[in-house]
Amino acid sequence: MDWLAFFDQHHVYYNESGPNVSRGQVTIHCVWCGADDHSQHLSVNLDGKGFRCWRNPRQHSGKNPARLIQALLKCSWEQANRLAGNEKTLPSDFMGKLRGTFMREDECSQKKLPLKIPQEFKPITNLPSARPYIRYLRDRNLSDDAIFNATQDYDIYYATQGLYKGRIIFTVWQDENLVGWTGRTIHDTVKIRYSTLTDDAEKAEQRGERPAPAPISNFLLFYDLLVKTLANTIVLNEGPFDAWNVNILGAQKNICATCFFTSMLSREQMNLLHALLPKFDHRYLLLDQNTFSKSARIRADLAALDVEPRRLPDRFKDPGELTKTSDLVSILKGV
Repeated sequence: MDWLAFFDQHHVYYNESGPNVSRGQVTIHCVWCGADDHSQHLSVNLDGKGFRCWRNPRQHSGKNPARLIQALLKCSWEQANRLAGNEKTLPSDFMGKLRGTFMREDECSQKKLPLKIPQEFKPITNLPSARPYIRYLRDRNLSDDAIFNATQDYDIYYATQGLYKGRIIFTVWQDENLVGWTGRTIHDTVKIRYSTLTDDAEKAEQRGERPAPAPISNFLLFYDLLVKTLANTIVLNEGPFDAWNVNILGAQKNICATCFFTSMLSREQMNLLHALLPKFDHRYLLLDQNTFSKSARIRADLAALDVEPRRLPDRFKDPGELTKTSDLVSILKGV
């Protein structure tokens, strides 16, 4: 990628020298930091080794030039790849190859065995053992249709034994491979609300588990469903129950959702979103109550993808408390 020719052609101001410019690098204004970057803090390597923002190196960095091109030009992912000299058409196994580039080198070198659904994870049915979990879900205002049908559609389980006893289990899939899970306790007295499969081999061995291939923060909940969906609107949430509830409420309105499990996006998740979000006409960020400043930071990270933050009405603590499709639609419309 000839960055200097690209910057000249598209009138992107850059510095070739100065106290913050290393040899073989140029610096430009960081498109993700936006107005917060009062100088040129995004360093771009001219030898194809990637780019990195000195203000936010964890999230505003990468090696694929298409990501920076898309952010600068606000073009589609396909157009950015063409300008970067990548494949003109996406191969059928594109998402699988894409995922491979997100893994850390030490993770890729470890030969971790494929995950399987543990025997203690049970689908929610009318069995007596499921009754406490059904009662918990009903207390969260979920319908019986959601409890008995949508749990199967979204690969959600419960466990009465083992490490995840007393929890509703959200399994995480990517490219039809099980890559992890997280379990939400149904008991108010349990301090740790979510228990998540670790990717640390030593910790997993101590717990008697098979380790995940990567941290759960490398993935997006319901990702494989989002790749196939015909919905035209996507909502980004913080937690699994939030995303599941938005999917249920929005199903008849072509609205789908995912979550990133933590309060901030990881670089791997941002890369997935850069490939995924262009397929949706409308993109929203809907976080828990009192997190509007946080959503502003995430919106800046996704500036090239036109993700619009939305605020919950004061009567709702998080999107998981929504009970009406009309409320969800009104929030997304900004009414």
